[in-house]
Amino acid sequence: MLNRPRKRSRKPIKKRNSRSVKKLGERNRSARQRLLNVPYPLPGTSKQLKPHPAQPLPLSPFLPAQDKELTRSEAAHIRSHPPAGERGQYDVFRFPVIDWDFRWQRPQQISEQFALHGHRVFYITTDIAVLPMEEPAYEDVARHVGIKRIEPNIWLITLCATRKLNLYRDLMNETDIRYLRWSIDHVRDRFQVEHLVSIVDLPFWTPLVTAMDDHKLVYDCMDEHQGFSTNDKAILSQEEQLVRSADLVVASSQALYDRLQTLHPSTLLLRNAADASHFHNPMPVAPELMSIRGPVIGYYGAISDWFDIRLIGQLAARRPDWTFVLIGHTFGCDTSVVERLPNIMLLGEKPYEQLPSYLHRFDVALIPFLENELTRATNPVKLYEYLAAGKPVVSTYLPELESVASGLTLVARTPEDFEHAIERSLQQEDPSVAQARMQFARSHTWHMRYKELHEYILAKLFPKVSIVILTYNNWAYTRQCLTSLQKQGRYPNMEVIVIDNGSTDETRRYLAELDTGLFRVMYSGANLGFAAGNALGCRKASGEYIILLNNDTIVPDGSWIRRLIRPLAMEQDLAMTGPMSNHVGNDQAVDHFVGNPVEGANADWLRDFYEFYQGRSRYTDLLGFFCVAIKRSVFEQIGDLDRNYGVGMFEDDDYCERVKRAGYKLAIIEDAFVYHHGSATIKKLKPGEYDQLWRNNKSYYERKWNKVWQMPKPPENLFSGAESAPEVAARLANSANQCVLVLGAREWSRQDSRWKRIVKQLAADRKQLIVVHLMKYHQHDVIGIRKAGPQVYLTNRLDLFSRVRFDSVIYCGETEQQHDVQARRELIDAPSYHAHQLLDLNATLENAEVLKGLRPDQLVQEALRPKEPQPG
Repeated sequence: MLNRPRKRSRKPIKKRNSRSVKKLGERNRSARQRLLNVPYPLPGTSKQLKPHPAQPLPLSPFLPAQDKELTRSEAAHIRSHPPAGERGQYDVFRFPVIDWDFRWQRPQQISEQFALHGHRVFYITTDIAVLPMEEPAYEDVARHVGIKRIEPNIWLITLCATRKLNLYRDLMNETDIRYLRWSIDHVRDRFQVEHLVSIVDLPFWTPLVTAMDDHKLVYDCMDEHQGFSTNDKAILSQEEQLVRSADLVVASSQALYDRLQTLHPSTLLLRNAADASHFHNPMPVAPELMSIRGPVIGYYGAISDWFDIRLIGQLAARRPDWTFVLIGHTFGCDTSVVERLPNIMLLGEKPYEQLPSYLHRFDVALIPFLENELTRATNPVKLYEYLAAGKPVVSTYLPELESVASGLTLVARTPEDFEHAIERSLQQEDPSVAQARMQFARSHTWHMRYKELHEYILAKLFPKVSIVILTYNNWAYTRQCLTSLQKQGRYPNMEVIVIDNGSTDETRRYLAELDTGLFRVMYSGANLGFAAGNALGCRKASGEYIILLNNDTIVPDGSWIRRLIRPLAMEQDLAMTGPMSNHVGNDQAVDHFVGNPVEGANADWLRDFYEFYQGRSRYTDLLGFFCVAIKRSVFEQIGDLDRNYGVGMFEDDDYCERVKRAGYKLAIIEDAFVYHHGSATIKKLKPGEYDQLWRNNKSYYERKWNKVWQMPKPPENLFSGAESAPEVAARLANSANQCVLVLGAREWSRQDSRWKRIVKQLAADRKQLIVVHLMKYHQHDVIGIRKAGPQVYLTNRLDLFSRVRFDSVIYCGETEQQHDVQARRELIDAPSYHAHQLLDLNATLENAEVLKGLRPDQLVQEALRPKEPQPG
């Protein structure tokens, strides 16, 4: 790309009036008016600007062709009628090598294409905001993150740290990563980012992006970074880690591709391109060039240490009748050798939207680069832009020109050859040659590059998922299920196959009205039963993964598919996965749930659930088929569900047995959740029919497998059935983990209070059992001892723990001494109390240790430290 900033600080570049793009938003207003022919809305400037989530819309029948740029009408149509896929589009974070308002190149062009096609783009600035406090909390970081909407679907994001960071010189330390990551987390939370693709341009960002969770990492390698004198070797040493950590590597030239593909199997060669229509359309000649009468030999772009300024000086001295126009910054290049030549014009930077007014006056366009490691790996953007205007191009030797534009450019290796090539170009008057150049540019547009990259991202990073849903009457349940599948942030690459099993209510009428871009509906004249109906849907599925989903379910958000298929992609011998649920007959059932039959899981409960169980799964012998994800390859090997079970029951036990006997594993994904009403269809059978079906199918299962069917495991809870203090103490007696009691406020709400952060910090450590004294959890009563996380228990009954000697008890909100509590250490978190409360509590708790000025993570470390023995 050869257009990154040099050693010069960022602020002087921003202050210059002459540069490749206008101030934030201005360049894009021009581009958007060209594309859309509609008034451009003023960009928002407030940090309090709220995101505008896409609303569910029917799929637009209009989709642009992939082999051409968007026309004005096409772009306008997309803007006014966003595709239904917009609700399922992944968001993009761009970790760039240059700022948005620097020279308009590949990072901005592709980012704009993502935005135009419905993705939200968050473009990180190269300036890092310095936090004004030494040890800021998450809330402090959130307040200082810069968020600025600069055009539809594009926001500039300024991250925070406690020191300035130079992208080309500095290495991040652990403290930097913590605050930068908090900055990212704040943006993701504020905009409710479900599916994230992080595109990284520079190895500097490696420590941050490799520390982030739940995102797909793409390294877009545009240059041979070691060729830049401004890049510190320590920064460059991180590139191999970035390549190996990436989910996808993109290379802009053949040389880069050849090097990177040896390090990463998923490497895509994606060369640069042009906004062909922008450079093709004639514009009035720039004022500086209007008085020139002879040939104009022109160049625009960076004029730095890879630019052969001596070659230009020699040519200008030999051909005083030619005017050489050089447009661009000259930092890093000694221009003194040409400044006195009267036929050389150094015009500095020009705005992107004005470049055609200079280019169309060029008689010949130049790429006069020195031959070195940097330029040998360069695929020049300006090549495509020059050709879009039909201009003859003369270049020094660049391997990429021979690869992509052989016959359309002239390559010269000596000054004499360069001069002769310019002469030949000036004498060329065949209009068909100019047409061939323009046609080449029209076949290499940023729109086409986006389409290729997007399709590769979907195929490699978001493998297709086919959801098969069986319906039989009960339209109210089905409507809930199908509506939840269309929520904002849905999985980017999925199809929903609905098999109607002979419904007689309004189900068929409403199914016929579904969005055909997402739903495929098939109708059966009779009730085929659960197994046969799902078999029909699975045979029609085209996804790499198949999810069988009951129609009496409500999926909670856009992450449930990602959570279910993630382990399937990582483990070769794992065949099926299932989520946790509120209503299921095995140990997939959660012990503690907040929600209702209308909305499903409570959003606040779900957020806590995800945080407590993040990344956890466990193998099992049985998965409930209310929702189960299956590798397509395994389904093809094992075959359809057994139709001998008729209407239903025991098919899931049977199929799990078949999968296990084929040598595969099953897993419960503990950080995935799907709400289940529970047997909505089967419950409509008459009591006698239900009981007989159950007995018949159980008997068939036992005969088939020559084994006695066993009741599934109950939900996991260490204290299940313990109703007295001795029973509770007995359950804890054999535990090897430390046991910590947290006494905070007695109501757990969505407010991000300090005592809740202490609980979550303890839970993140996962090395101890945590008991939290509560009366209310998101306005619901806590009764007994409820399991809220892998090691987290909520209770309103401290009396049940009166026989327990805790390793630590942490007072972080409770203002009265709990006399029944026994503990080896009593700790008081001073920041959780007003001064008078702290004084009173400290006087009551004679042996308590008061901890002052500690962050929650530091307090947890202290709480888990064994108490030192007292002297004597």
